[in-house]
Amino acid sequence: MNELELTAEGEFVVRESKITNFIFGGAMLAVFFVSLFFGDYGWGNYLMGACIFLIPGAIAIAKGRRNTTIIRINKTGVYYAGRLVTDWNRFYDAVVRDKMQAGSYNDNFVLDLRYYAFDYSLLCTESIPLTNTQDKGEEEIIEAISFYKNLSKELAPSQAEGSLSNNGW
Repeated sequence: MNELELTAEGEFVVRESKITNFIFGGAMLAVFFVSLFFGDYGWGNYLMGACIFLIPGAIAIAKGRRNTTIIRINKTGVYYAGRLVTDWNRFYDAVVRDKMQAGSYNDNFVLDLRYYAFDYSLLCTESIPLTNTQDKGEEEIIEAISFYKNLSKELAPSQAEGSLSNNGW
């Protein structure tokens, strides 16, 4: 496993994996076109094949071309889908957990970010789904959160004295 290159002025970005989306989309399109050219199934089955293979394949390739930023972590805080979830002064903790569903054998990892509300009266939780098509793993995300949280403590010790600590009141 390669070492993360985290810097104070840089940022950690989690995006959709281009390679995974292109492979998935290409495979779906290949199955559709092979069945289209080598099968004689009737129009109803062609329409069903388009719904099952053509449309998801095209969506996967479009997602691969867009390369959307999902999570951004930097010295100001944690961003999800382009909006600030929490800054480091209000951050409490982050946990990756497997959200179990009855009858499901798939991994369903979720990043739970807990942070204080603006007046520090309430502890809020934002659950961010971690999909299999993202280009960074769960361990790397937690490592980046830890790095930038510790960096914020070093950069602003005067601000940290006036705020609530994670240990209590």
